[in-house]
Amino acid sequence: MKAILSEQPSVLLIDEIDRADAEFEAFLLEVLSDFQVSVPELGTLTAKHKPFVVLTSNNTRELSEALKRRCLYLFIDYPSLQEELAVVRLKVPDLNPKLAQQAVEFVQRLRKGDLRKSPSISETLDWANALVTLNASNLDKDVLKDTVSILLKHESDLEKAKRQYINPPPPPTRPKPDEYGRFSGN
Repeated sequence: MKAILSEQPSVLLIDEIDRADAEFEAFLLEVLSDFQVSVPELGTLTAKHKPFVVLTSNNTRELSEALKRRCLYLFIDYPSLQEELAVVRLKVPDLNPKLAQQAVEFVQRLRKGDLRKSPSISETLDWANALVTLNASNLDKDVLKDTVSILLKHESDLEKAKRQYINPPPPPTRPKPDEYGRFSGN
């Protein structure tokens, strides 16, 4: 309402629109179409200045086609390794640079996996802060086992990470030839 009634041009941020219910999405259609809001007790309130509206979504549910038609779409991918490392160094300056590099490389590897929810940048920062708190000096199996749940929020993702990165199965052993170069079973 403040954005609609503002005497000055304004920006209206609606964060995580995909978490709002269908009724709010329908209400928002009126705002985006006509830059007005109908309130039964007050009547129709029209914007003095059309607000610049920014919607964010984490894709937890599909938005209506009507809402998507009224928006320009911009996909923002995860940062590159170097960009994310710069963020970690800026936000968690007490993290050992070598450990920061290992941590960001690990997160980037996780994101390439088939996970239900890949770790966000904020989860990388939470993990980096935890590593500082734990006085970790290296990303060994014990540190990973104890802290990977900071990065991954679903049990299935935790199990995959443990299988693939923390306790991977040993590589299959190849049969050895006998003294004549033959393999058993030939």
